[in-house]
Amino acid sequence: MAQAVEQAQKQRELSKEALAADLGRFEAKVRSELDVKARLRRDGLRIAAIAGGALLLVGGLIVLRARLRKRGEGDDEDPATIEDLAEELREIRKELEKQRKGGSGAQKLLLRGLTAAGSAGGSYVARQMMKRRGAEEESEQASAG
Repeated sequence: MAQAVEQAQKQRELSKEALAADLGRFEAKVRSELDVKARLRRDGLRIAAIAGGALLLVGGLIVLRARLRKRGEGDDEDPATIEDLAEELREIRKELEKQRKGGSGAQKLLLRGLTAAGSAGGSYVARQMMKRRGAEEESEQASAG
């Protein structure tokens, strides 16, 4: 009988040791999962790859949406001419001049900046249109010749 009690106590001690070891492993695993720095070191490349893929997907969708929108709008409208752009810029300048007469110094500075940006944008668009026209004329000449 004493031997059976002794074996039961040994078995209980072994069970306690096994549970303590399991508890220690579980505690270490929980700490490692909750340690943000260690997790970033371990999974940082995977997280960066997922974020990069998401950015590429969103960027692609934005570009695709813009291109599809431009195609839909381009069918309904005639292409703008340089004269139309120049007239629009003159109208914008006149409107800005009207607004420039009143207001604070910050507003005047902002309007001057907007005027400069509008002029730069208009000249950029005009240059792009000239390049397109030149490319179209070259392709027509090449196909005719």
